Amino acid sequence: MATSSRGAGTFVSQKTQQQFKRFGVYTTAVLVSIFVMIPVYIMLLLAFQPPEVVFSGGQVNLIPRTLSFQNFNELLTTTKTIRYMTNSIIVTGSSTVLSTSIAVAAGYGLTRFDFRGKSLTARAVLFSYMFSPIVLAIPLYVLFYTAGLLNSYFALTLSLTAISTPFAIWLMWQYFQTIPISLEESAWVRGASRWRTVRDVVLPVARPGYISAAIFSFAVAWNDFTMARVVMSSDNMYTITVGASLFLDRVSVGWSETMAVSFLMCIPPFLIALFLQNYLLQGFSVGGLE
Repeated sequence: MATSSRGAGTFVSQKTQQQFKRFGVYTTAVLVSIFVMIPVYIMLLLAFQPPEVVFSGGQVNLIPRTLSFQNFNELLTTTKTIRYMTNSIIVTGSSTVLSTSIAVAAGYGLTRFDFRGKSLTARAVLFSYMFSPIVLAIPLYVLFYTAGLLNSYFALTLSLTAISTPFAIWLMWQYFQTIPISLEESAWVRGASRWRTVRDVVLPVARPGYISAAIFSFAVAWNDFTMARVVMSSDNMYTITVGASLFLDRVSVGWSETMAVSFLMCIPPFLIALFLQNYLLQGFSVGGLE
């Protein structure tokens, strides 16, 4: 009986500990969510209400009274928001495709081919990612100035690719190691070339990996400010991050319009995270980065 009572007490104690842990996790999640959502709420509040309504009475009204698209209309008619967004889409798309392609090719080569210093090369690639973009800004500026490439999509695309590619290569190198070589060997036995094997066998299996690398490259390029400010010198060539920072210098554009353009900037990352989150989680967890 004593043993049975002791076992029951231990079970109750473990169950109580699990409940406390669950309560702690849920409480932390709620607090973090509230902390994260407050700035988002303020942004939406300012973006979808006229400035005279938001700041009436000498303070910010945190309870929305009316919804209006006046701020967005102001952006589209008096600023170069559309031009800035177009520049960001062009540069981000080009950089994402280029960085992901290089990462897939380099990651596959590091995994499937043996050469001296392979492990050192992979770690050197990851080490290069630790440098801040501002460290690379001046050398890249000098190179592009010498080559006459400043203020061009090509120069900014290369700059952003140089920032995102090292980590993307590391990610693909880790992910390709989880794909059994036997899958390729079975295709080779059937007469498939290496290129066809990579295209028809390896890449479909590695889809979570290179989609994760693409999402990472997209985030780096879309959120970039430093390189766009250094490489681009013309107002018509600025990306949305640089263009939005200039809005506060305009007399006709205030905080409400700035929050409106911030909301527009959040839409593409939000949609990508919403529809591709499963690939992102699989890519980082299977790639050995959990």
